[in-house]
Amino acid sequence: MKRFTVILFILLSGVRASAQNLLQNIQTAAAIDFVAPFDFEGSEENKLDIRSAELSFFGPLDPTFDANLNAAAHNEDGEFVFEVHEAFVSSNKLIPSSRFKIGKFFLGVGRLNQFHQHDWAFISAPRVQTEFFDEEGIADTGAEFSTLLPTDSYWDITAGVTNGYTYGHAHDAGEKPRVPTHYIHPVNFIDFGDAGALQWGMNYLGRTDAEGIQTQLYGFDFVFKKTEGKVLRFLLQSEIWYRNLKAPEADRQEDIGAYIYPQMSLSERLFLGLRVDLFSELSRTFQSDGSKQDNLDYGFVPTLTYKHSEFTWFRVAYTYDVQTYKGESDDLSQKIELQLVSILGAHPAHSF
Repeated sequence: MKRFTVILFILLSGVRASAQNLLQNIQTAAAIDFVAPFDFEGSEENKLDIRSAELSFFGPLDPTFDANLNAAAHNEDGEFVFEVHEAFVSSNKLIPSSRFKIGKFFLGVGRLNQFHQHDWAFISAPRVQTEFFDEEGIADTGAEFSTLLPTDSYWDITAGVTNGYTYGHAHDAGEKPRVPTHYIHPVNFIDFGDAGALQWGMNYLGRTDAEGIQTQLYGFDFVFKKTEGKVLRFLLQSEIWYRNLKAPEADRQEDIGAYIYPQMSLSERLFLGLRVDLFSELSRTFQSDGSKQDNLDYGFVPTLTYKHSEFTWFRVAYTYDVQTYKGESDDLSQKIELQLVSILGAHPAHSF
């Protein structure tokens, strides 16, 4: 009996030590994103609201694999609903110069789509993001693989395939697509030393849903940063996307959109940026005779950011947006947005 007690004590001590080591490896973080939009037309949405509240758990599973779990709550019709944003297992050690992830994640295309909203350099999404990727971004379940090419210049290639049952924000299981969501994103990185660094990439994303609607996206994104110590002195970020939609027995729909966002530091904590948005429905026609109807949606969004610390920042933005259609009156919309972001815990770092 004494020997059994000693063995049991040793086993329990080992289990407790393993559990303590596992808990030490797990990092936790939370992010609260407060937004207050004030539309000049007096919208019912003119109120302070919690746009999202996120909880993240991430860390190594063992010497080879890592895991990430992110759940977010959103206000939907007055009720906060928690849902899994990301839940995946990944590794950058199993295959030399490569990494992969399996699970649910934001697709590795473009720039904004790979970041949560509270990590954006501005408050709200430009129209090209909203139209092509939803206001938050496209997350899906599948597998993604990235590899660094053995070349003199830096080339990192990301490719992925996901279920494609849904595309964008959804609360149902969706339907089996005829062709699942698939994408590729080659990225090049150039270091200019003290002058800054540039990352640019090309994008392709395709899918065909259960009804036979074929979606093809082609894009280009780039980010230039100049930092001094931990201060981002200058940022230039942009994306341009072209979308081709083809439904069975229907005309092809073509759209193109872009944004460009330069930002400069006024001090170590104060930053001023101006986003310019452009969007056009290339295939839009007059209902009367079917001839092409030229159109352009353009906007200007000056944004002022005050970073009290790496865990708390405030923003204010003014949006001036004009929708033009040939033969019709312009549609002008204006609003002011306020934002407060608070981070609790060890927020995971982003590459560049």
